[in-house]
Formats: sequence, structure tokens, C-alpha cells
Amino acid sequence: MENYPLLILSLNSPRMRIVISLLFTLIFHLSINAFTLDDKLRDESMEERASSLFAVIKCPVCSGELLSESESQVAYGMRKTIRKKISDGYTNEQIVSELKNSYGDSIIIVPPVKSSTYILWFIPFIILLIGCFLVRKSVQKIDKVVKR
Repeated sequence: MENYPLLILSLNSPRMRIVISLLFTLIFHLSINAFTLDDKLRDESMEERASSLFAVIKCPVCSGELLSESESQVAYGMRKTIRKKISDGYTNEQIVSELKNSYGDSIIIVPPVKSSTYILWFIPFIILLIGCFLVRKSVQKIDKVVKR
């Protein structure tokens, strides 16, 4: 009776073989679901349209990741939905419009130029101009010191 725990832990015991087999089966089953492959469209031009849309649409649950790069189940579902809409005859603009209505403008990788996004578009240029101005002033000061 004292050796009973050792029998349970023994790798050669039939019980342990069954437990290990069940664990491997469970892990294998879970890994299959983790790596689902996308169903491609049969028409190559339609698949190219889908790929071009995947390259400009962000995954709503992944931080800054494109739909084409994401491996989440949400991204898989969105890619499947977009392919279905393309095969149903939707235009790219209609698909993007529906996504914007559902998720907002942030679903698109490039924000639209409108009054609420002006700051996103113009602040980098303003910072660049200020930087150029400061560099120019610094160079002028250095030139004055060197000329003395």
C-alpha cells in the first residue's frame, strides 16, 4: 500500500499511458482550432480585392494590427465576411462604409481627412517646420560664435 502513489506516477503504468494519451489528444485538438486557415475565393481577382481590403483594415481586437496580419478569431471572421460580401457583389467602398458604420473611422489604417482628424494630419508637418526653424537658429548662433 505504501507504493500506491508511485504506481500512479509511473510512466509505464497503463493508467498513466491513458492520461498522457488524453492530454496529447486534448492539446492536439486545441492547436487545430488555433490555426484555422482562411477559405480563399475561387476567382483570383476577387481574392486580390479581398487582400487589398485586408491591408487597409485594422483588426478591432488587436492593437494596431492589420486584418491581413492578425490570427485572432475575430479577424478570421471579418476576413470571411469580407470575402462573402465580395462574392455577393459588394464594392470595396460599400464594404469599407459598412465597417466604418460598425467600428468607426479607426477601423481603417489611414484616417480620413476631415475636421476631427486635422490634428492627425497636420501636427507632424508643424512639428517638422518648428524643428527646421530651431535647427536654422542653432546653426546661425554657431556661425556667429565661430566668426568672432
